Amino acid sequence: MNIKKLNSVKTRIFKFLTGSYQNTRSPKVNFDSNSSVKILIARPNHRLGNQLLVTPLIQEFKKRFPQCRIDLVVNGNLGLVLFSEYDYIGKIYNLPKKPFNNILLYVNRAVSMMTTKYDIAIAGNEKSNSSKIFVKLSRSKNKIYNSDAMDAYKPRHNSKIPIYNLLKFLDPSMDLKDYEYPKLSVKLTPNEVEQGKSIVRKLFNNENETICIYTYATAKKCHAKEWWLDFYEKLKTEFKGHNILEILPIENVSQIDFKSVHFYSKDLREIASIIENCTIFIGADSGIMHLSVSTNTTTIGLFNVTDPEIYGPLRNKNGWVDTNTLNFDEIIDRLKIAIYPGNTNTDYISRA
Repeated sequence: MNIKKLNSVKTRIFKFLTGSYQNTRSPKVNFDSNSSVKILIARPNHRLGNQLLVTPLIQEFKKRFPQCRIDLVVNGNLGLVLFSEYDYIGKIYNLPKKPFNNILLYVNRAVSMMTTKYDIAIAGNEKSNSSKIFVKLSRSKNKIYNSDAMDAYKPRHNSKIPIYNLLKFLDPSMDLKDYEYPKLSVKLTPNEVEQGKSIVRKLFNNENETICIYTYATAKKCHAKEWWLDFYEKLKTEFKGHNILEILPIENVSQIDFKSVHFYSKDLREIASIIENCTIFIGADSGIMHLSVSTNTTTIGLFNVTDPEIYGPLRNKNGWVDTNTLNFDEIIDRLKIAIYPGNTNTDYISRA
């Protein structure tokens, strides 16, 4: 049996096991907003985007329980960087990305989590078997896997669903029709923002506004070189008064063959600080796209495979376009709506 088939079997087994998990609620826990609630968020995944997608849930807990302390279960070391400015985050159980290669470390950190008492433990993604398993294993008085209540206003976006599950757990009668969910945030410091501004100025040596592009993505989400080269030429023609900066991926490759001014760094907070100092970010569904959403810069996602209703940029003037159905001129029209000051038309946000 090959690895893919083995993983498929493993997923089906775990899905069967976790499908029976039910939310549990202890009457002994005080959910008063002033109580010191100890919280565990389980999202044992190493991907940049998946970890950033729990930042709205982290903020929601802080809003509901200002005195709370939050521990996280994640994979890899990204969490130590991404959540470094969340001063109400306590312990980060950063499990090894490859458990069987580091089994002792994995078990040690898992046991440490399992022996710690919590008031609330919640799955950072209700469809993640591993998230639900760690909630099950935790010593929490209240465990949230999904939402017992179902209504027409349950969101589809991955960053909103766990918040919906939490709020329905706390108050099943809560009306969430027009609820304003928090946005993704990496919490850049003023010093980091200023450093990013300095880097952008050195790259271009002018005061023009900067369009940031990210041409890479994994597998089929990555648009072809031909597409990006043609689109890049279109951007140069239509936005002559703007700088165009390409952020390079960790693989140090470029779908436009490094034709634009580009920047390479392994420091995610540095990359975020540079994006923060750009007018707009344009890129396919990727971890760096979610990193851009975590700044205050307008983010436009280029979607051709994944569902933007689940993964697309949210809030502010962020939006997405379907590159399977829109031509370059139509995409440029959407970008002009987002870029030029005073334009309040946001029809592009959730339309193909």
